[in-house]
Amino acid sequence: MPILEPLRRFTYSPVVAAGLRRLGLRKVLQSAYARLRGNPSLVTLSLQGLDGHFASRTPQELRCIESTWYAEKELLSGVLASLRAGEVFMDVGSNLGLFSVFAAKAVGLAGTVVAFEPESTAYNRLVENVRLNGLQNVRILKLALSDRLGKKKLALGDPGAATQSAHLSEEDGPSEVVDSSDYDSLATDHSFPIPRVVKMDIEGHEFAALNGMRATLSSPSCIALFCEVHPLDLPNGIKVQDMVALIESFGFESVRREDRGEQVHVMATKGQALLKRVES
Repeated sequence: MPILEPLRRFTYSPVVAAGLRRLGLRKVLQSAYARLRGNPSLVTLSLQGLDGHFASRTPQELRCIESTWYAEKELLSGVLASLRAGEVFMDVGSNLGLFSVFAAKAVGLAGTVVAFEPESTAYNRLVENVRLNGLQNVRILKLALSDRLGKKKLALGDPGAATQSAHLSEEDGPSEVVDSSDYDSLATDHSFPIPRVVKMDIEGHEFAALNGMRATLSSPSCIALFCEVHPLDLPNGIKVQDMVALIESFGFESVRREDRGEQVHVMATKGQALLKRVES
């Protein structure tokens, strides 16, 4: 249907979505959109010759898949371009598993994906989507990465939103208590692998999580980091430039940032390591 693609892009506009939410029309739109599009039980997405399959049983799940795809497709392309067969990819804040599914297919059976998702609903979607794709090389952990071992309060955000907004916070409202850990401890004490490429999107807790994997990210084996920074949710006194300086301290030679509305995408690489890969 020719009108579907323009309608889809229009309704995924953050401004339009915010207006519909204020008017209390979000669920009405989700149902109407699903009827117009046809709400499949399974959505297949394709990128760089790879196909990913995702469960879509309700209008809200359909919107979650498509909104994530539109928001993250460019970043996902960069991640896939950085990966080779047999490598380790770490997905911090995996949500429904978009990055994990495609990365698992990119690195193949000889490679590994380590996925972290602490929120129960998102974790269950991630597990199902990994199963739907028949993946045997994804290690899924219901765990929040931070700067130390412990328990943390996970604020669940808006349950009707198309995008996952759970985040570690002491604010009032619906929440669950989740386990947390720094990744360096997992690598040292439990032989977790050093990832070749890391993607991180954890709604403002990225400063703590990055500090908790200093040794891991400083390893010459880790050559690329894709991090979504949420400036409004960073700890008091921490700015985006502090995040960039922290990332540079791990030995990343090229650090590029792109402003995306209220978020900032930071893409960091260790240039010499990438150059050696190209030459080999």
